[in-house]
Amino acid sequence: MIRGTQLSNRVTPSVQEIVSTLKRSSLPTLVIEGSDDVYIYRYLKSKLSSRVVSIQPCGGRSTLFKIHDRKHEFADKNIVFIADKDSYRFDGIPDDRKDIIFTEGYCIENDIYQGSTIHSFIDEEDSSSFELLRTLILRWYAFELERYNANQSENKTLEVSAHINVISPDNTQLCPLFSQRIGFREPNTQTLEFVANAYDSNVRGKQLFQMLSRFMSKKGRFSSFSDKNLVEIALKQGGNDLLQRLVCDMENKLAVA
Repeated sequence: MIRGTQLSNRVTPSVQEIVSTLKRSSLPTLVIEGSDDVYIYRYLKSKLSSRVVSIQPCGGRSTLFKIHDRKHEFADKNIVFIADKDSYRFDGIPDDRKDIIFTEGYCIENDIYQGSTIHSFIDEEDSSSFELLRTLILRWYAFELERYNANQSENKTLEVSAHINVISPDNTQLCPLFSQRIGFREPNTQTLEFVANAYDSNVRGKQLFQMLSRFMSKKGRFSSFSDKNLVEIALKQGGNDLLQRLVCDMENKLAVA
């Protein structure tokens, strides 16, 4: 478990180890998906009225859900689960997961991006190319959403983790080899419009920052920003109602847990 500002370098513990730790815990604890999110939730934790809160990363969404399935084993503890909405963005949250705090957008990066003005960092000379790239990513994402919706298997997944450098290396087209590999076909207009109407909440947040970083780190710029740099800037801009909602939900659940 992570306390204060210290990050553990050891391998993420197993489900049983985390459950055992939670049973013994005397501190309020935020259970989150992975170590990549620790920095973000540590920052959000600093906005709570009480800073005496631990953060427990689980090493992934499936592990978090397995621990959540065993919440009765530590029902007397002050434990709050937080997760990315992921495909629940489109399917709805199942009844047995509704006590978990979920992001509003597809993932926490969506809430950070949408509630910021980070997109305004794009130089005017790059705006047309940036919008073209967003259109290319929209077409790919809408295709994957259609494929996901058509899949009738119980354990289906929305396959949207590819990096934009793989999807469209040059800002002008979808990579032909990538398109061939995934069996890409043009999505229908209704799906395109559905995704586009809430683009910054629907398209995976990591790709939103990857798109921005491509133009903010290109050769010849006065300064260069990685996607992680941009996440940090957007996170700390202030005035983000989506992040404030997460903080309020954490505060409320920690108070009554």
